[in-house]
Amino acid sequence: MLRILGWRLLLFHSDSLVLDRFLWVRRNLRGGSLRTLDAGCGNGVFSMYARRCGNHVVAASFSAEEQESAKRRADSLDIGGIDFRLLDLRELESRRASLGMFDQIICLETIEHLSDDEGLMRSLARLLEPGGQLLLSTPFDRHRPLYGEASDPSEVEDGSHVRFGYSQKRLAQLAEEAGLRVESEVFVSGVISQKLTSLLWILTSRFGLLAAWLIVLPLRPLVILDEVLTGVLRYPHLCVAVRAVRPATSG
Repeated sequence: MLRILGWRLLLFHSDSLVLDRFLWVRRNLRGGSLRTLDAGCGNGVFSMYARRCGNHVVAASFSAEEQESAKRRADSLDIGGIDFRLLDLRELESRRASLGMFDQIICLETIEHLSDDEGLMRSLARLLEPGGQLLLSTPFDRHRPLYGEASDPSEVEDGSHVRFGYSQKRLAQLAEEAGLRVESEVFVSGVISQKLTSLLWILTSRFGLLAAWLIVLPLRPLVILDEVLTGVLRYPHLCVAVRAVRPATSG
């Protein structure tokens, strides 16, 4: 199936939220021969998309298992040009010389896992070339917990969330304090995507992932109505996303 549908299968193999983030990234990612860092690359789907857009990609993750799986997928699809690196984002400052500079950075659903979010934002900003952009998403601090999500995150960096989320104001403040200029702020994943994702996880706990996925898949086209229903119901979005640019005159 992966060979037939290619990297796009990974957008549907997981929950609706991944596809929502992809649609936002697709609207903002710059194509061409640019250096792109996928900071917290997960299953590698965004790295593969960036490579398909012509980017030269460094895909960073602290998980050796995830990196190996992502590399196998890229190899099976003959997607070269992705430099998979085992990297803890808390060590970005000490790895700046070996990483080099980037024209754009993708960092999705990652900053909420790190205690020093200000430090991460500064490190990402310093890795950007002047004029380079950061695409970052994270949970919205007013979202309603999904099935199985803790409303009171642990303060320990154990791989889970260390904070529940961010307001648009706080996320913009972090970017601006790091020397970036915020170009746009949007919300991502409305009520339908959230409900479908919770349903997927509920069914997975009872029947297993494959059965849950097959049950939920026919319902996924309902996300077409997501923004309309989210507005009518005044239901909080799950995530907030920001596109920020390093000014050409920054030091």
